[in-house]
Amino acid sequence: MKKSQKFAIAGAVIFLTIVALIYTAFKQSSVYYMTVPELKSKGESVVGQGLRASGQVKDGTISYDSEKLILNFDIFETGTPTEAIHVTYKGIKPDSFKADVQVILEGKYNPQESLFKATTLLVKCPSRYEGKTPPPGYNQGKPTEGGKV
Repeated sequence: MKKSQKFAIAGAVIFLTIVALIYTAFKQSSVYYMTVPELKSKGESVVGQGLRASGQVKDGTISYDSEKLILNFDIFETGTPTEAIHVTYKGIKPDSFKADVQVILEGKYNPQESLFKATTLLVKCPSRYEGKTPPPGYNQGKPTEGGKV
């Protein structure tokens, strides 16, 4: 076998190995986003899969064990508060976490227990961080008649 053929075979093996590693890493890190009703309707078909879910924290369902760092709460889709899913999360509770706030979760869902075991908990920014309405006559940096801002 010629030297150039050996290099070609070795190059092909290395290329295929890199492609396989990239594919495996991408498949493991990609998660599908679902709402609470979608998650409940999928049932057994999502068992064992990494998922991303979003919902609103249900008032009166939050319990946090600060020693064991276990946070339990229910989430629901706005407009369908009766379709709730119980969530358990092990980790530090975010500062802005409270009732009626939107959260994004990553983890696994168990439909038999209607339980979502979250590995990641993200809280959407509350509306208090949104800017106030500008006063009447505010020109937002546009030049006025005299040419001044």
